[in-house]
Amino acid sequence: MNPKIISWARERAGLSIEDLAVKMGRAPEEIRSWEKGDEVPSYPVLEQLAYKYLKVTLAVFFFPEPPEIEDPIRNFRRLSNHELTRLSSDTRQKIRLAQAYQESLAELLEGFHKEKVISRDLSPREMAPPEFAVIARKYFGIDLNQQFSFRSSESAFKAWRHSLEDASIFTFKDSFEDRFISGFSLLDGEYPVIFINNSNAFSRQLFTLIHELGHILYGVSGVTDFDESYINFMANSDRHLEIQCNKFASHFLVPEESFTEYIRHYKTAGPESISEIADKYSVSREVILRRLLDHNVVTKEYYETKANQWNRDYFGRGKKGRGGGDFYLTRLAYLGEGYTKIAFENYHRGRLTETELGYHLNINSKNLAKFQGYLR
Repeated sequence: MNPKIISWARERAGLSIEDLAVKMGRAPEEIRSWEKGDEVPSYPVLEQLAYKYLKVTLAVFFFPEPPEIEDPIRNFRRLSNHELTRLSSDTRQKIRLAQAYQESLAELLEGFHKEKVISRDLSPREMAPPEFAVIARKYFGIDLNQQFSFRSSESAFKAWRHSLEDASIFTFKDSFEDRFISGFSLLDGEYPVIFINNSNAFSRQLFTLIHELGHILYGVSGVTDFDESYINFMANSDRHLEIQCNKFASHFLVPEESFTEYIRHYKTAGPESISEIADKYSVSREVILRRLLDHNVVTKEYYETKANQWNRDYFGRGKKGRGGGDFYLTRLAYLGEGYTKIAFENYHRGRLTETELGYHLNINSKNLAKFQGYLR
């Protein structure tokens, strides 16, 4: 094993020796001894370092020199320094985990026929976001009748997620330490991915999903911040693009063709009707308020006041603990059924060993048989 690689991978993950020691439950002196080459971690510990803590492949620890791997953070050059500098090491690791899932997709989907490829089939060209949103909705195949039949924002999120998977856009989830980050997307010619903060309400997750779809369709990697004030710190061209993605997402989820009657309902029933309208579309209250702003039914000041109030309420509640729960259902929610099925299909075709399957699914190989039982 090359001890220099541990230092390289740790620094790439944005972790100090002390940070890594806390995460692993080990003494900092032990990790220093690994990096100096005075001691060598056991093979199981090296596996944990690679896949759990530093998000690199195990093989990299045996390279003669640190590899030239592009830092995925560079994909977000369009973000202001204000936004980049406040990303924690946890969020940076999740961005690298998303990059690892992209690499897995390239391997798992090799030789698979894909009927829909988003980069080939759909382009905004010179269209305005509302017009482009209409075309995109038709492409993904969920009409208003189906949208209104969703029992909850959770079922709506799952339906749209499956529809995106059919178009070769895979969504992964995890719980973020940075609560202000709703999600992000990583661009790729064949395998763009979206990563969602699972700590948010499903209505917020749904808007993030479609907002990041907008980033992909407009050809940029993006981050969705819970507080939209980050847009003010962006360069003019980037700010314009971010506003386009917001407008695309809100028109995608609340189409113009149906919203007119709900504007009349709002004018009759008042602000109390916002939650009712939001439930009808399975979206957040902010999305409905944004659409009312589009129609000049509410003022920009009112929109910003209410949005800030709802944000303060959200952050004031504190982070909810999600202890317990079913480990396998959580893993399936984080990975998505589409990605998980493709990984198992590769395994049953003999293209992956059991150990390799475990690496792609980020799960111990001894748990794979039980995990497969959770797939529909």
